[in-house]
Amino acid sequence: MAEIEVCENSGSVFAAATDGVHLFNIDEFRSRMEKSLGPSSPDNGLFFEALDFASELHEGQRRKSGAPYISHPCAVAEIMVREMRFKDPVLLAAALLHDVVEDIPWMSVEDIETRFGAGVAELVDGCTKLARFHLDRALLKDLTHSKIFISASRRLGVLIIKLADRLHNLRTLHYLPLTKRQRIAQETVDVYAPIAARLNLYPLKRELYHHALTFLYPKKSKKILHLMQELRNSPAVASLEASLLKILSDSGVPADIRTRAKGLGSYYNPVKRTLDSAYPENFIDFAVLLRTEELSDCYRVLGLVNNNLSVIPKSLRDFIANPKANGYRSLHTRVHLSGNNYLIKIRNLDMESLASGGVLRAWESQEGLSNEHWQDISDLLRDIGEYEGGAMHRKALIRLSESEEIYTYSPVGDIYYLPKASIVLDFAYRIHSELGDSCEGAMVNGAWMPITGQLKDGDTVEILTSAEQMDVDTELEALCKTPKARTAINRRLHQKRLLFARQAGMDILLQQIVRHKFSASVLEGENMRLILEILNVKDLQELYLKIGQDLVSPQAVLYYLEGHRPDEAMKQKEAEGESRNTLAVRGLDKAIFKFARCCNPLPGQDHVLATLSERGVTFHHRDCRDLQERHSLLVQQMLQVHWVPAQSWRHPLAIDIQVQDSTMKDMLPLLSTMPERSSILQITGGMDKHNRQFVSLRVRFHNFSETREFFSRMPAEKTMVEDFGREGKRNDMRKP
Repeated sequence: MAEIEVCENSGSVFAAATDGVHLFNIDEFRSRMEKSLGPSSPDNGLFFEALDFASELHEGQRRKSGAPYISHPCAVAEIMVREMRFKDPVLLAAALLHDVVEDIPWMSVEDIETRFGAGVAELVDGCTKLARFHLDRALLKDLTHSKIFISASRRLGVLIIKLADRLHNLRTLHYLPLTKRQRIAQETVDVYAPIAARLNLYPLKRELYHHALTFLYPKKSKKILHLMQELRNSPAVASLEASLLKILSDSGVPADIRTRAKGLGSYYNPVKRTLDSAYPENFIDFAVLLRTEELSDCYRVLGLVNNNLSVIPKSLRDFIANPKANGYRSLHTRVHLSGNNYLIKIRNLDMESLASGGVLRAWESQEGLSNEHWQDISDLLRDIGEYEGGAMHRKALIRLSESEEIYTYSPVGDIYYLPKASIVLDFAYRIHSELGDSCEGAMVNGAWMPITGQLKDGDTVEILTSAEQMDVDTELEALCKTPKARTAINRRLHQKRLLFARQAGMDILLQQIVRHKFSASVLEGENMRLILEILNVKDLQELYLKIGQDLVSPQAVLYYLEGHRPDEAMKQKEAEGESRNTLAVRGLDKAIFKFARCCNPLPGQDHVLATLSERGVTFHHRDCRDLQERHSLLVQQMLQVHWVPAQSWRHPLAIDIQVQDSTMKDMLPLLSTMPERSSILQITGGMDKHNRQFVSLRVRFHNFSETREFFSRMPAEKTMVEDFGREGKRNDMRKP
């Protein structure tokens, strides 16, 4: 029988269950669940049928602890019933079956649906890890996270089961090998604990962080836990408790005080991946819990606290009048005493229930949160799941979802909570995706601000739009602090790269076909359909895309075309690079193009080569040593760059240039003879960390003819492109 013990160190109301090492009495479990689920109901039969089925499927399987494997799904279901207070038989049946498709080779989601219905099957499918063994482990894990969040955006129960599953795994983590413990613990602090915070499941979040960080940083966590105990027992805390008790006694409002040290998660720096004793803004929280339903009593107690204690100016947060997006309601104020800051939260018992149970309490009562809030949760989970920027960036999105918030207003007075350091663009996307896509700035408190302008508490923001869609790049994505804005920008970056790669792939393949004296009409022939099958691509458009991403070689297509074999002369030319394909570059978009720092090629310069990838194009100089040393790169993968010279760009481009080992005096004679239309927007001198002088310039260009002429007069071996982008759209802080 599973033992139940209180997890005192974590400060959590969630009980910590540990498996019996060899014993698990399923009949006793069944008896406990019958009592917990309440009076007999026909619907509960689904749960007990799932229990029998899971027991049969997991027969003979053991956990690392030696306990029968069935003890794990049963523990997950019991956590959901006893600690999360769920009684939904569909959800609980899925909890019992959440591992069967993953662990039983012949079991499928379709089998689950046939026996238990579509609802249980959808939940089980959402919880099932992907198993594509040809993929890298890290990529497979990220794809699994993507699947979980997308599934949870449709059925939140998927995430609830995964959180309960993770909680039980952490409680029994000591049975696993060290490397697996570390991996599970790190995944917990990167993914599961932050998302628990976003769902307002703070006790669960505290315990997840506590267990995971204890495993990841055993020595540091022990020291910080000792520090937390010292802080909790300090004279300053006792003094503040006494002051609050006197204030409440004088007010006549019935209330209790809960004093709690910040959990281990508050000491975790996710960027540096370390525990830091100085990381929390405050170390001790005081919750004043009023035993009254009158909201006016909360404000009355707040007034008494502010009048009798040293309150930090502008620290008041009224989450009663303006609840957080996750439904959280409370009054917050901070006080200063003996060199430390302390957070005081004032709320009644209903607010406390929601603060500790979050969406679970709203789910249980079927009220309390609006449809808008449920939609916000769904949108957040979908944004995280559909994000295509890679595992590290997806984890950053999850982390942002639990960050400290600021409050902002629309011109009509609607309040919007945003993560701290959010920019104008975050606000625009928070209101509507189309508004974000066309945003060109905002009037913030009556003054113009660019899309990258950082917002602060209390700002009133009126979004300004343009008929043209906003120009996007990876730096803009990084500046945004909301998952919705980052995902929207990343989606547009991905679309840009796909369009470019498809066009580039078609151009490259046509060049290859013409060079080998074929007609372009061969792409429409019967043989081409067979070649597409061999190459495992569905149509020509996908073939162009894969060629443009350097995932399929155009030479492979030529190899299969009517049994064609290039003659020896053509082979020799290709080996020597004389018949390289050409990449025509008509403009520069930072979302697609990058200038390699290993050789510092310049826009418009002769003898520049390009390499393709799913991220876009990287330019190298033909004589680049790094390029030559990449033995895995075939000559045919290095494209000759053709800068289309006379075609004017749709928008002027501002290019940031650095000239090393040069002074302003050196540069002035060169700049005096520059092309008339190449306007120098900024010029400064400086010294690098090696005490070498350099000159930085920002120059406006309109086409590659201008860049060619400009850079031909610069010392090429000392000149590099630092940055480039559409002029006046993001970096200019003045109104255009």
